[in-house]
Amino acid sequence: MSARLLLETVSVAFGARAIVRAVDAKLAGGALVALIGPNGAGKTTLLRALAGLLPAQGRIHLDGKDMASTPPRERARLVAYLPQGHQAHWPLPSRDIVALGRFPHGGDATRLSQLDAAIVADAMKRADCEPFAGRNVQTLSGGERARVMMARVLAVQAPVLLADEPTAALDPRHQIAIMRVLKDEAARGPLVIAVTHDVMLAARFADRVMLMHEGALVADGPPSDVLTPELMRDVYGVETRSIVVDGATLVMPWSGA
Repeated sequence: MSARLLLETVSVAFGARAIVRAVDAKLAGGALVALIGPNGAGKTTLLRALAGLLPAQGRIHLDGKDMASTPPRERARLVAYLPQGHQAHWPLPSRDIVALGRFPHGGDATRLSQLDAAIVADAMKRADCEPFAGRNVQTLSGGERARVMMARVLAVQAPVLLADEPTAALDPRHQIAIMRVLKDEAARGPLVIAVTHDVMLAARFADRVMLMHEGALVADGPPSDVLTPELMRDVYGVETRSIVVDGATLVMPWSGA
């Protein structure tokens, strides 16, 4: 299930305003990719274009398949998308929310097959949300709801998983838990791309970092090559400090440049 995602001059414009500018990238499964950049850099817009939620110029190919001409149901099986906010619009039990991840495969959340039920149970176990499987998702805390929504995208079993700011508004414990789930999913073979504003989490968990600025991809590579003092100063306008913990170099924004 090791996907190969090819982006060729991918651009997105709203009217005359260019939001994403000619992004080129080759990405392969088995990696957690952190998509970072300042506010307004185009991160969410690019992610939504990859999910097929926004029209884009250029080419997006997944394993040689042109995603622009891929039927929506098939695309939903190939690309799982976790939007910002961990919103739940229906007062359903958490288990039923997770079961919605099987819908692209023809599953029925109210009458799961034995296989679908096993996949849903496994997703909930991996996201550590089994204890509240029967609770109304709208009654859960933010951290609990984030784990349920994560389990839903895991249940899709797509070769590409896109997560838009999955740790936003979560406390440190839940941030680490969510990043570990994403890291574990990538280790199973899928390509995982996560938008984040937390450069320390990117440095710690990501295999690859893509840095966007003013709609363009300005750096792409291992965290140590991208999260440099020079790029942090040029792109974010901050001075940084670095510490080494368990062999990983963590970058901390320290002061305004």
